[in-house]
Amino acid sequence: MTKKISKRRKERARQRELAQDFSGESLTPDGFHTFYTKFINLRFPMKIAHVLELRYLINHAVDHYKEPSPTPTYRQFRDSLQSALDSFGIENQRHSERMLKILSMFRDIHYAHSIASRDAERQLREGMERNRDDYAKAVRYGLFFIFAGVSFIVIWLATPSAHLIVKLLPALYCWFSLRYFHKLPALDKEHDKLTQDVNDVLRRRVNSLNWKTLIHKLALVLGYKRVQGVEVFDVDIDHEQINRSAYH
Repeated sequence: MTKKISKRRKERARQRELAQDFSGESLTPDGFHTFYTKFINLRFPMKIAHVLELRYLINHAVDHYKEPSPTPTYRQFRDSLQSALDSFGIENQRHSERMLKILSMFRDIHYAHSIASRDAERQLREGMERNRDDYAKAVRYGLFFIFAGVSFIVIWLATPSAHLIVKLLPALYCWFSLRYFHKLPALDKEHDKLTQDVNDVLRRRVNSLNWKTLIHKLALVLGYKRVQGVEVFDVDIDHEQINRSAYH
């Protein structure tokens, strides 16, 4: 019993370690689902190395991000986020501007991720339609050659002096029929694979962003806000030294 409990504790510790480790993640449309899911489900406290690693990933990405032109839509988006930041108590102007740029980056990455996901789904569904067309065609041709073969067998039996070609055609038609029916299992397997791929695309799609949770956890991870009762780091260290990493 003690060994089982110890094994479960080790497994929980391993899962927690993986949930906080962003070393293999990227802030790109392709890797957005994995990053966003892990980030939105973060639990505190975190190891110092993981926090600093996550800060570096976010800051490195935003440093290379170019904000869109100040269109009316983008200004409206920034104004709504600014209100949310104010409600969260992020009053430092530098932190506020940095957060707005980070959130704008998240919005653009999410948009590119959504477009790529829908394009992938469309291509897979088109493949599924072609697969079902090929399946129906194989069944139709297979049945046609069976009917044709049976017809020539009837002609052969009804005509004692039937030509040799009449006697050979049923065998040929049977071969054609088997050839088409032989394709069906492979087409079914391909359809199952395409269905699985579609489900995987849908599972990995981030339909919408939880801005409230996103802002809250970004503020904590980047050191822009302190929440009473929530410790971001799992040890007591010099917070001033850590917070200097927020921009590096």
